Amino acid sequence: MVRDYYKIHYIHSGKGRFHTGGRTYTLGKGQGFLISPEKLAHYQADNEDPWTYSWIAFNGMQVERYLKRSSLSNEQPVFSSNRDEYIQSCFLEMFKATEHNLTDELRLLGALYSFLSVILDPASMPVTSPGARGQYVEQAITFIEHNYATDLTVEQLASRLKINRKYLSKIFKDTTGFTPQQYVIQYRMNRASELIQKSSLSMNEIACSVGYKDPFQFSRMFKKVMGAAPRDHRNEKKE
Repeated sequence: MVRDYYKIHYIHSGKGRFHTGGRTYTLGKGQGFLISPEKLAHYQADNEDPWTYSWIAFNGMQVERYLKRSSLSNEQPVFSSNRDEYIQSCFLEMFKATEHNLTDELRLLGALYSFLSVILDPASMPVTSPGARGQYVEQAITFIEHNYATDLTVEQLASRLKINRKYLSKIFKDTTGFTPQQYVIQYRMNRASELIQKSSLSMNEIACSVGYKDPFQFSRMFKKVMGAAPRDHRNEKKE
């Protein structure tokens, strides 16, 4: 069925399946899904543990703008939230606003915005959403930039972010084009290049400052990445 409005379902209990865009999602309590205008979708309750849910349909000029700033989209139309009681209270408030007067319209609008503020919050999204993936990669890059001079490993990064190491490696490469290891090496070499050009530090000191205890290992890696040995790189900049 095709609609000309946005529709969001939120599951209170049980399970069911949501089909859209050639994909099927099995969902349960604390999860929900978005159906966008002109988007084909259908859904069905589980036979053994049928779901109960609430839904809200809406449209408006601001909706698309809000969605673009969130992790919810046609590509990632499902969400999870740990704010079940609050969401139920939002629906209850909307159900109460049944009169067609200004007071109830404002009451309904306020409850709708409260509901959207919870489900569109990136912290409510599942780790598989594009927005959440971007946050993990962003946090990983920040951690690398602050700790590149240490014996940094992918395991440490994943542990810091509390996610699986293989998952981190996949989303990092999908986003940046580099594996985490490659990114660390590239960042170290870029930093080393700056120090070679702008400081009078010795090569041993530069090697240590970018995380290499062995200056020969540093020299080999620098030449591999930058195309010239560290000393040659410094001489090039002097010419």
